[in-house]
Amino acid sequence: MLQVNASGKGEISKRRARILDIVHRFTQNKLAMLGLVVLILLIFMALTANWIADYDEVVINQDTSRRLEAPSGDHIFGTDEYGRDLASRVMHGARTSLVIGFASAFVSVLIGGIVGAVAGFYGGKVDNVIMRFTDILIAIPFMLLAIAIISALGAGTRNLIMALAIAHTPAYTRLFRVSVLSIRSQEYVEAARSIGCTDGIIIAKHIIPNTIGPLIVQFTLGIAQSILEACSLSYIGLGVQPPTPEWGSMLSEGANLIRNAPHLILFPGIAIFLTVLAVNLLGDGLRDALDPRLKK
Repeated sequence: MLQVNASGKGEISKRRARILDIVHRFTQNKLAMLGLVVLILLIFMALTANWIADYDEVVINQDTSRRLEAPSGDHIFGTDEYGRDLASRVMHGARTSLVIGFASAFVSVLIGGIVGAVAGFYGGKVDNVIMRFTDILIAIPFMLLAIAIISALGAGTRNLIMALAIAHTPAYTRLFRVSVLSIRSQEYVEAARSIGCTDGIIIAKHIIPNTIGPLIVQFTLGIAQSILEACSLSYIGLGVQPPTPEWGSMLSEGANLIRNAPHLILFPGIAIFLTVLAVNLLGDGLRDALDPRLKK
């Protein structure tokens, strides 16, 4: 009994030491920390947008007498073609864009991780069927696939999240299948089988936890990709619909007025740039921290 307890405490100590080592390596990466700080500020801005600027005033109320005003003390980002404060709309647009990015990336990584784990663990016919279907979806450009899904379901925030998640799932399925193939032959998996663990327990307790590193990294990088694609789809009218503030649709609204009012596309564009850059820096830092061999 004492030996079991000592062994358990030893495993906990090793995990704690490994987590501290990962945190230390991550905090030493200045660019990754910069990305984390910027992302935290953007999330804070999105969460407090209603307290800073009332949603009804931003979305509904219009003042055409103040349309297309340049940045000033009253409106630091200027106003749009309907006289609405652009800074407030950029802040509320952060909430929409971040929700789409996080939600679609989470769903695609979750589904892709589970399906990929099943395909890699069982192999044989199960693997062949899953991977052939995955290959068919990968053969379709993901942007084209997303457009097809939205055209079938209709435009809107919820359908946009669903379309992006489905379009990205095949790539994650293939990625996690490869990770599971390299793990399923490890000694601890064979030991779990020898003591009578079911396949579900082995996948849940041994396979998926040991792919958590790549999963976190791909989830982070997938957020940036989803935000860019959501803005692109909204720009062409297939994403978030007006008057809901969203960075891509704001760019679309200001495109025709770029000569007279360049601030209409400048500030939403900067918001997209900073968000994608911050998430990519964070993802690169997590990748280096979780697998220091890549940095070497």
